[in-house]
Amino acid sequence: MELGVNSTDYGDLLCKEIHVKQLFKDSYFENSVQFNNVEVTNKEGSSFINGIDFSNPQQLFEFDSEIKVTSDQHLIKFHFSLEGTYSYQPLSHIKYLVQIPENHCNMFYYPTTEGRDIFYKGNAKIFEIYIKPKLLPKLLGTHFKTSFGKLQHAILNSNSFVLWDKSKFIPPQIRSKINEIVQCPYKGEIRQRYLESKLTVLLIDFLMGRQTLEISKNNNKLMNSDYLALVKVEAYIRKNLKEPLKILDLAEIAGFNATKLKRDFKKVYGMPIFRYITALRMEAAKSLIAQDGVTIAHAAYEVGYSNPQHFTKAFKRTMGYLPSNLK
Repeated sequence: MELGVNSTDYGDLLCKEIHVKQLFKDSYFENSVQFNNVEVTNKEGSSFINGIDFSNPQQLFEFDSEIKVTSDQHLIKFHFSLEGTYSYQPLSHIKYLVQIPENHCNMFYYPTTEGRDIFYKGNAKIFEIYIKPKLLPKLLGTHFKTSFGKLQHAILNSNSFVLWDKSKFIPPQIRSKINEIVQCPYKGEIRQRYLESKLTVLLIDFLMGRQTLEISKNNNKLMNSDYLALVKVEAYIRKNLKEPLKILDLAEIAGFNATKLKRDFKKVYGMPIFRYITALRMEAAKSLIAQDGVTIAHAAYEVGYSNPQHFTKAFKRTMGYLPSNLK
């Protein structure tokens, strides 16, 4: 991957040139899968990005809000907005803007080799996976034809494709798998095998998860304003897991009544709102215990439980094992 700066009518624009042969050198699954972490930080009115250069992810680059992207071959990209909002727009298909809000994800394929990554004001963290189109039939077998006929048709006819018109939220279990990949503790051959197994599970769960088609269908039935209101509620929940979260307060944030909030939240997020809150709390507590080394009592407090015993019961019910197993 090469980086440079192009001068345009709007000023200097950071450019990312993807050379597929270089991108997939020492990658995964017959050199057809590569992942990357990107972080955007804003300081004193300037934006800085690292992780854009796969070969040197620690190097910081100053940029505006856009990065021009070119590739010498067509690629499929899985994008996870862990923090902040992101968009992608192919330069020759501007009506196909892909918008991915915070804690949402999507997969897209474009036959064009030029586009732009758009980052909105504020800090951002993203996890992205690039794959060669030929990999999906190998990964999914006959399910590729039966479940992704539209994508197959798009690739064969060089047409644009986006998996979901409205980007899907990142389920807690998918975010957990991303964390396991990013925090891989192994080196050498073991690291390669570990990451291949984790990436396989992540891609299959993303593409073939039991809720995927149902949630996608339900999302299409919602007005965009209602969908964005639910995105706002979900973002509030994630940022306030330590606080008591009451349905009437959440309904007020959405501008809905409580009945509509509970019904539409389940359509978009695949589970009742309070089960979703519990799942987020348990994933956050798992990270605090396993990665930060805090006590079970402290983790319980940080995710809104004043009684550690009540937390332990909820953790066992949600995760299938006791929090003490993480020690």
